[in-house]
Parts: sequence; structure tokens; C-alpha cells
Amino acid sequence: MLGTSFGELHFDPEIERIARANRKAVRQAKQADRLATLEQLPQEEEEDTPSPYIFEEEHIEMAEANPPPPPPPRRT
Repeated sequence: MLGTSFGELHFDPEIERIARANRKAVRQAKQADRLATLEQLPQEEEEDTPSPYIFEEEHIEMAEANPPPPPPPRRT
């Protein structure tokens, strides 16, 4: 029954107030969750990598262990 209307929709200020309050509560909850997540990220990163120098040394060792493949042969 698409396209048929059963009557006019009336503006109800009480319903609009409740809907606006619900949307605001959801938005604030999402923002609080985002802020909590952002606050936890730096703490986790500090625990995972105690020193940036160790990471650089490991990276150099890995580069030496896996040399790049030789270039493909040239066609003449």
C-alpha cells in the first residue's frame, strides 16, 4: 500500500522534546566513549614499546635479514 495516506501527521512538541533529548544522550555517550578510548591509547602504547631505540634496532636487523629481491632480468 505504498502511496496511500491515512491522515495528516501532527506536530507533537512533547514527542519532539523527548526525541531531541534521546539523540543528545546518545551523542554524549558516544563522545564519552571516544574520549575514554583516546585516553587509553597512549597508555597502551607506552606499555608496548618501552624505548623507541629498541624498535629502530629491531627494524635494522630485520632489514639485514631480508634483503630485497634482485631485479628481473632485462630483455634485449
